[in-house]
Formats: sequence, C-alpha cells, structure tokens
Amino acid sequence: MARFSTNLFVTTATNSISPHAFSDDEAMAYETGLSSTASVLNTLVLRVARKPKDLLAHIRRIYFCYQNAMREPLYAALLDLLLVLDQKGQILSRRVILGCRPMLDAEQFATLKDISLGTRQVQSNRLSLFNKGVVGKSQLLEVNRSAQVQHDYMGLARDFIEYSQLEEAMTILEQGLEELPGRQDLQALLLELYRSTQSIGRFQNHYKWIIKSGAPILNEWQQLAAFFNGKVS
Repeated sequence: MARFSTNLFVTTATNSISPHAFSDDEAMAYETGLSSTASVLNTLVLRVARKPKDLLAHIRRIYFCYQNAMREPLYAALLDLLLVLDQKGQILSRRVILGCRPMLDAEQFATLKDISLGTRQVQSNRLSLFNKGVVGKSQLLEVNRSAQVQHDYMGLARDFIEYSQLEEAMTILEQGLEELPGRQDLQALLLELYRSTQSIGRFQNHYKWIIKSGAPILNEWQQLAAFFNGKVS
C-alpha cells in the first residue's frame, strides 16, 4: 500500500515548522504563540496562495494535512495541486493521490483520480484556494502556458534530499523529466538516486519510458542498466 514517509517536512504543529522557514509576517504569527494546528495550516495555505506554482509549498500542505488526519483540508490541498498542475505531472499526481488514499473516502479518491485525468468537471469546494464555484478546470487558473515559469525541479529535488526525502526527490525529478525529458541535469541526479536507493524496478520503468520519449539521454542510463542487470542475474 502506498503511504507517506513518517519523517516528513512537517510532522507536528510545533516542532517541524520553525519561524525561519516563513516570510517575516508568517513568522510573526508563529512567534506570537499562534502555533496550533489550525494556525500552522493557515500559514501553509497562505504560502500556496502567494505562490501557486511552488510545488514544494503544495506538498508541505498536503503532508501536514495527512499527518494530522485532516480529511477535508487534505482533499482541498490535493485539489489545489491538481488544478495548478492542470493535467501535467501525471507521475507526481498519481503518487500523491495514492499516498493519501488511506485518509480519503472512496468518493474523494475517485474524484481526484478523475480530475487528474481530466475526465471529471471540478465541483466547488469551500476549502480550495482555486475552486470556489462550479466551473470547468480551464476557467479556474487563467494561465498563459507560454508565460509560465518553469518549475524548479532541481531545486525542489535538492530540498527533498536535504531532508532525506529520497522517494519524494525521485518523484519530483521523474515529473521534471516527464515535462522536459532532455534535461540532462535532472537525468544525472535521478540516476544517482536510483543507484543509491537501489530502486531497480523504478529505474527499469523510467528507463523504458525515457527511451520511448526519443529524448537525448546520458550514457549513464545504459551503465546503470548493466549494473542492475548484474545484481539481479
């Protein structure tokens, strides 16, 4: 069963989020004693509202809701992530939804899967930042694709590595390659993680995918394939 790591960026309301992680006004709310679960969640939601394209902010919010068993806020956080991704980043969407499955009811889980695939219209949700009415997804975030700032996949991955979240780092890098398969810096770091974590099955699946993509790939893909083949033979 898919599950999140128990050692996440934000695991409790009081000891996993520190003032230096936030902007000045966010830190002020924390330092004045507003460190309840609700206050911390409000701060995380504020960060997503300020920077909707910050995937790390979304994931921190999702993890916090999951770890604190907050079903409805978790559903809203997942919904906001899917709306921002707008059917991109299918690998990330699938992993996050599956990871949260134990905390979702059957209807929520089915709805999120359908929304991620673009097969269901998004319904209103009072806790969602980007969906307050019954409208089509294309109307929720009016974004000119050509003007979008590329997600900092490398920076996000390194943030996860810094906190020993290697599974999440690999997911971010896989998503980055899904969107930009020719990024050899992403390839190189992902290969390092595959080797260090001995993620043979995961490597094999993505190796097949990237070959089919037709993008130029590093020689290290073939070298790691040979290395893993030697271990399983």
